[in-house]
Amino acid sequence: MLTIKRTIIAALMTVGLVLGGLVLASQAMASDGVSLSQGCEGPSVKQVQQILNRRGYWAGIENGVFGKQTHLAVLEFQKDQGLSQTGIVGEQTKKALGINDNQTTPSRGGYTRSGIISMVATGYDGSWESNYPYYGAPSYMGLPLARGIVATDPNVIPMGTRLYIEGYGEAIAADQGNAIKGNRIDLYFDSREEAMNWGMKTVNVTVL
Repeated sequence: MLTIKRTIIAALMTVGLVLGGLVLASQAMASDGVSLSQGCEGPSVKQVQQILNRRGYWAGIENGVFGKQTHLAVLEFQKDQGLSQTGIVGEQTKKALGINDNQTTPSRGGYTRSGIISMVATGYDGSWESNYPYYGAPSYMGLPLARGIVATDPNVIPMGTRLYIEGYGEAIAADQGNAIKGNRIDLYFDSREEAMNWGMKTVNVTVL
């Protein structure tokens, strides 16, 4: 009887070690950037979520957690790209997303190049001219209009996304506009003069 118990305990310990090894292997896979799948966490997952959201595939909140919504977004993206619908972000899917695991070049301010979008930026303010027919109303998200509030196309940059805009500073995508479609962004300024002086510029927008 004692021998049987010892055999069972040894077997359970072996199973535990195997399962532990599988967990460690899964974590290592995520950190190495070899492939990403449901259950993975980290900056690489957040990058995938950001790209999918910008392309119109809603991957959920960009929190770096590969959950069900991210999995569904990956499946939809793979289907549209003619890739095998596995829900796993491997080499081919990363290539289609424009992700390069070897791309680690930092930009000024410590932000990574992977989250940068080139956009045409214009300026607006609280005047009637800038806000017709919504003059006097808050931003689309309900936040008061103030410097740091910017308007974007939600299919490119979802509402609530934090940004760093070249020549402007940190901001949040909290507003929308009829003319703001595609890679366009409208920056709020405290005065009409500032908005007009900004004019129209092509700038780098970093998704934080």
